Amino acid sequence: MPIELLAPARDRTCGEMAINAGADAVYIGAPRFGARRNASNSVEDVAILVQHAHRYQSRVYVTVNTVLLERELEEAVSLLRVLYDAGVDGAIIQDLGLLEADLPPIPLIASTQTHAHSLEKVRFLEAAGFSRVILARELSIGEIARIRAGTRIELEAFVHGALCVCYSGQCYLSFAIGGRSANRGECAQPCRKRYRLVDGRGRVHANGHLLSMKDLNRIRLLGDLLDAGVTSFKIEGRLKDEAYVANTVAAYRRALDDCLEARCVPRCTDRISYAFTPNLEVTFHRGYVEGFAQGNGTMASLEAPKAVGIPVGTALEIKGNTVEIDATEPLSPGDGLCFFSPEGTLAGTCVQSVRGKTIVVNDAAGIVPGTALHRNHSRQFHLAVKKGVQRKVPVHMRLKAVESGMMLVVEDASGNRGTAILSGPFAEPRNRELAETKWKTQLEKTGSTEFVSEGVELKGAVPFVPVASMNELRRRGLESIREARLRSIPALKKGEVRPAACLPEVLDSAYNVTNSKAEQLHRRFGAKQIAQGPEANSPIAEGRVMISKYCLRRELGACLQQPSGGNLPPDLFLATEDGKERLRLRFDCEACKMHVFREK
Repeated sequence: MPIELLAPARDRTCGEMAINAGADAVYIGAPRFGARRNASNSVEDVAILVQHAHRYQSRVYVTVNTVLLERELEEAVSLLRVLYDAGVDGAIIQDLGLLEADLPPIPLIASTQTHAHSLEKVRFLEAAGFSRVILARELSIGEIARIRAGTRIELEAFVHGALCVCYSGQCYLSFAIGGRSANRGECAQPCRKRYRLVDGRGRVHANGHLLSMKDLNRIRLLGDLLDAGVTSFKIEGRLKDEAYVANTVAAYRRALDDCLEARCVPRCTDRISYAFTPNLEVTFHRGYVEGFAQGNGTMASLEAPKAVGIPVGTALEIKGNTVEIDATEPLSPGDGLCFFSPEGTLAGTCVQSVRGKTIVVNDAAGIVPGTALHRNHSRQFHLAVKKGVQRKVPVHMRLKAVESGMMLVVEDASGNRGTAILSGPFAEPRNRELAETKWKTQLEKTGSTEFVSEGVELKGAVPFVPVASMNELRRRGLESIREARLRSIPALKKGEVRPAACLPEVLDSAYNVTNSKAEQLHRRFGAKQIAQGPEANSPIAEGRVMISKYCLRRELGACLQQPSGGNLPPDLFLATEDGKERLRLRFDCEACKMHVFREK
C-alpha cells in the first residue's frame, strides 16, 4: 500500500473537492452509525463519490464507527454489505462485535475510538483481523516507531484538525451530563465550555475554557512521521466545508510530496492546479499545536473555543457601526471579524463595506479604541476556492501501425496501459506533414476527462482518416486505460484473525463492549469477566468520565513533577459556570495522565 493522504468528506461534494485537490483517499459517513451523526450520507451519494475517486485511483472509506447495541447489529451488518456492493474500499469501525459478524470481504480499519494507544493494544487489533489501525493522537513519534517495529499492520495517524482533550473512545463526559454519547456520534462537546478551577475549599484558581484544546497541525513533522512508519496521513474535519477541505488537502499534498521525493518514495504524479494559494492560517483553527508528537507542552485554547483567525488591525475610532482601523491586512466586504470585548468575551461581526482605513460592520458593539481585530472568514479566499481545483492524470500516447490497422497505446506514470485499434484499410495522405499534425491535435484533445496528454508519439507513417475516426480511437484508448487503472487501484490488505490470550481476564467498562458479538470476540482473546460499556446502560451518575494525556496542572505551570507544582493545591475540581456540574481531578503523575470524575 503506497503512502496515503487521507481527507475528510462531510458530503459527496466535499469528497470530490478533496480528491480533486490531491487526496489519495477520503473518509465519509454512512447513513447510520457514524461518529459524526450530523455528517451522514446516503448510499447513493457514497457510490457516486466512489466512482469519482476511483478515476484518480483514490479510495473511499466509510465510517460506521459507533458502538452498537444488540438490536443494531443486524442493521449495521446489512449496511456494510450494501456499502461493499457500492464499491467502498474499506470501513472504519469501532465496535469489535462486527469482527464476529458475517461481513463481506471488506477491509476493516480500527477507528481512533478503539483507543489504540500502546503496542499491546495495536497488536490485539491486528490479531483481531483489522487491516489498519488509526493511532491515538496522544502518541509520540518515538512511540509510533516502536509500534511500527512490533507490528505489521498499516498505521494511520492524524496530522491536522480538531483535538479531543480525552483519549478517543474513553470520554463519557457528554453522556454523563446530557445523555449524548461520543461513542454513539452524539458528543455535545462539554469540553469546549467555560469552567472554574477550584480547590476543596471553593477558592477559584483559574477561569476559562480549561478543557478546550487547540487544533493539530503536524505539517512540519510529516517527514518524521514517515520515518516512524506511518502509512496514512489523516486530516480531521468531517463537519468542515469545501474551503477547509480544499485548503488543507492542497497544503498537505505539497508538503507530503516534498517529503516523499526527498526519500525517493513515489509521490503523487497527477497534475493538480489551484485557483488559490494554500494557507493553513486562513481556514478554521483554534490556534495550532503539534500535539504530543515530541513530548508535552501547552495545548489549550483557554480564552476561546472557536477560531479567532489572523490579526488584521487595531480599532482606532468607532462611530456607530463605522470603524476606523490601523489595518495590517486588506479587508473585503463579506469578511468575518472577531475580537475580544472589554469583558474578555469573544465576539464577531461582518464587514459590510471598506473605504481605505474605514470599514462599516454589521454590529460594532464591543469594539472600542485599541481592540485587536482578527479575520476568521476571508471572502476573497472562499471565492478563489470556488473558482475550482483541477486534477488531471498525465498520459503519454503512442500511435503505430499494426497488421489490422492503427493502434493507439495510452500509458500513465504508474505503468498502466490502455490500447485501442482503428481497423483499415486506409488512404494515403496527400500531405504527410499536415496529416501528422492533425493526428497529434486530435489525440491530445482529452477534454473534460480526467486525463491530460503529455504528448503524442507517432511511430512511422500515418494514414489519412476522418477526424471523427481519430476522435473515436482516442475515446476508446482513454476508456481502455481508465479500465486498467480501475483494476490496479491500491487496495488495503484484508486482515487475518489470529486469536491469542492477549487481553486481561477482567475488562472494565472502558472497553466499550455493548453487545454479545463484541463480548464473544473479547473472550476469544482471553477475557473472562467483561463489564458492559456505559452506553449499554443508563447515563453515568458519577464516576470517571475522562482519561486525558492533557494535564491541566501542566497547562497552568503547576506540574507536580516540577518545583512549580506547589502553585496549585493537590485537591482540584472543575465547576461549570452555572454550578450544576462539579468534576474532580486526579493526577496520575507516573503515567502522566489526568483523570476526571463526575460527582453528584
